[in-house]
Amino acid sequence: MTLRTLAITFAGLSILCSPARAAEPPRAYGALFEELWKAVDERFYDPGFHGRNWTAIGARYRARLGEAQDDAGFARLANGMLDELDVSHLYLMPPAASGARGVGIGALTERIGKDEVVVGVVPLSDAQRRGLRVGDRIANPEGLRGGLGQPTTLQVVGCDGARRTLVIRHESAAWPLRHPGFEWRRITVRPGVKLGYIRADRFDDGAAALADQAMADLADTQGLVIDVRSNTGGNMSGLRLVSYFSGESRPAVALLGRSYLAPLGRPATAADLARLPPVRGAYTTEAVVGAIKAGQGAAVFHSEDLGAKRYKGSVVVVTSTETASAGEGFAIMMRELAGAKLIGRPTAGYLLSSDVIPLTGGWRLTLPVDGVWAPDGRDYADKPVQPDVHLTRTAADVCRADDPDLAKAVELVTPP
Repeated sequence: MTLRTLAITFAGLSILCSPARAAEPPRAYGALFEELWKAVDERFYDPGFHGRNWTAIGARYRARLGEAQDDAGFARLANGMLDELDVSHLYLMPPAASGARGVGIGALTERIGKDEVVVGVVPLSDAQRRGLRVGDRIANPEGLRGGLGQPTTLQVVGCDGARRTLVIRHESAAWPLRHPGFEWRRITVRPGVKLGYIRADRFDDGAAALADQAMADLADTQGLVIDVRSNTGGNMSGLRLVSYFSGESRPAVALLGRSYLAPLGRPATAADLARLPPVRGAYTTEAVVGAIKAGQGAAVFHSEDLGAKRYKGSVVVVTSTETASAGEGFAIMMRELAGAKLIGRPTAGYLLSSDVIPLTGGWRLTLPVDGVWAPDGRDYADKPVQPDVHLTRTAADVCRADDPDLAKAVELVTPP
């Protein structure tokens, strides 16, 4: 369930080739291609490659290497090959110095209905200076990514319906994410009734300690809303927060890698997973990797029994289409272990555990090295988590700063 770098999707490039003998590809790209193909062949978590013939896929794209005349061309070709496996957490990033990476415009956007809507503008960005505002709809979203430092012309429809043309510089502002990625507050709604709110945008190293601080501060509330609508992933640290609601220690989720699945030779079952030793308290990436290595490619992570610290009020979890990876795993565990209602919109369907593998020349491959299963053997991989209460959100809501998700959450957790 780890997400160690932000995903960027490269569009595939389809070029018709003459049946004549293709030109010899640049030697550097030929060697890089083989290094990339081999890394996936040896480390992709599913030994069956999701039913695809990885050898045949490699042969087809190897024959097209002549198309790769520069880093941008090789990135398109290579990511087209990776896309054929149809999984998340699988993409190739060019070296930063090559200029082939596409970057954004210093703004956060969300697909709402048919519109790409600005939901946040990064401080200090050119987008802020040029007048891009929360609630603006981008009529030409293809202009949102481009070369670092290059200008892009955006057609924008504002909250007032007026159309504007903005020329904005492409800037890299996606990483690191907003800090703190974990925050909380309490509100007293009437005498004797207090509600708590936790917003968790990442479950990285350190999130477990923040969860302990938040739950200590919010222990006397009667209702709690956990907002993971902007949660892009992380590691297993969200399981510490789940433990405040799950009661006794219980199996929560299994991560299974190639070295476990290949010898097994079949899908894992509940009986297989029950034989694996329980792992508790693995709340850092290093601890998660160590547990999987100790289990020879497999680990079942359990919640903890926190005894008197268990939260006694009601709780709901708010999700959106931006909730991804470990954020999705957290939502699943809250529903299955704690009985929490999920409200909002379906999650991204971006749930696997990945690693970042450095390749020659500064290229970096993000590769799913572990799949994610329920303790009973259900495969969670890349399936959107459906909310119990589905709510719509519109661009007009963003413009008015209305939040129907949180309004419904308050209704559900407020005692009568």
